[in-house]
Amino acid sequence: MQSRKELEEFYGSEDPWGYDDNPHDRLRLNTLLSALPERSYRNVLDIGCGNGFVTVNLPGDRVTGVDISENAIKYARERSRHLSHISYLQASLFDLPFMSFDCRFDLIVITGVLYPQYIGESKLLIYQICDDLLDGDGVLVSCHISEWYSCRFPYITIHREYYPYREYTHLLEVYYKL
Repeated sequence: MQSRKELEEFYGSEDPWGYDDNPHDRLRLNTLLSALPERSYRNVLDIGCGNGFVTVNLPGDRVTGVDISENAIKYARERSRHLSHISYLQASLFDLPFMSFDCRFDLIVITGVLYPQYIGESKLLIYQICDDLLDGDGVLVSCHISEWYSCRFPYITIHREYYPYREYTHLLEVYYKL
């Protein structure tokens, strides 16, 4: 698994992935947003928010971005400094069960995090963490490079889409929890 130190070094620049200027990432963002069920979201959680590229575009009365990298959170806060409904927390996905949230989330978005280099073989733990955080009728969105991704959530799949992403294929899944 990649260490926190390695991730901090990677986030030595504001946009290490090159999201802001890459048409593939604009497509990824637009595809994700267009796949969200049309409804009102009160509390939204973006797990692995990075520099806030996706976070600032998510619907919701309150949006919380979480990332393991302190540097990424610094850049995300700067990106959304004018958006009072967005907040950020520096934490690992594995820290989430120990954090005190004042709500459950009706939308959870996870992009580019559920790969072995970040979570090891902890799929069942990831499912449990998400299940504990997601509201009873919540929506979970997972967007990952298909070739590297093997998680499937135990909810009803309401949308699944494959599309080209850089030199890979992306898999976008939208789940509904009953």
